[in-house]
Amino acid sequence: MQQKVFQGILFFTTGLMLSCSSGRNLDTQVHKRDGDGRDVNIKYPQQQTITPQNINMSYDFEQLFTAAQNKKIDSLARVFEKSNLISIRVTTLPADKVTAGSFENHNKSLLKEWAGVHGNTDKALVISISKALNKAAIDYGPFVGKLLSRQEAGQIINNDLLPAFQSGSVYDATLKALSDLMDTIRRNIK
Repeated sequence: MQQKVFQGILFFTTGLMLSCSSGRNLDTQVHKRDGDGRDVNIKYPQQQTITPQNINMSYDFEQLFTAAQNKKIDSLARVFEKSNLISIRVTTLPADKVTAGSFENHNKSLLKEWAGVHGNTDKALVISISKALNKAAIDYGPFVGKLLSRQEAGQIINNDLLPAFQSGSVYDATLKALSDLMDTIRRNIK
């Protein structure tokens, strides 16, 4: 008698566990029926991959910033990523790493690389700065493009970054440009 009760409880518990476990991977398609009984495919969005702590968000190859300044830029980008799921990478490039003619294409390559770090997301944004070349560029994925226009990005480059190359206050200008980018994106989120 006790063995039959135990088998019944075991059978009930196993059935309950199987019915509670959906077994669905949220990155795959599932089927659902609409109001008319037709199958509808639903694709759950892929989750954003947060930048691991061992990967920097600020790379100062031109050595324009102190270690503390570079860390502050990195920290600001991480806070923004956590609250808005948009990963920002800031890179300074010396003239021996990139030429004036290849600067724009190099920034686009950095965007592809940065998006790849985050699972090939369209929520990536990169800023390249070269004081030696007197150039700055901002590139971003399609999702960010809904929140930041090319005109707005161009204004930030022209108003914040380019004047700093003459005055020498590149760190302050980078912080201001980063802040203006973040403010513009937050303002355009609807």
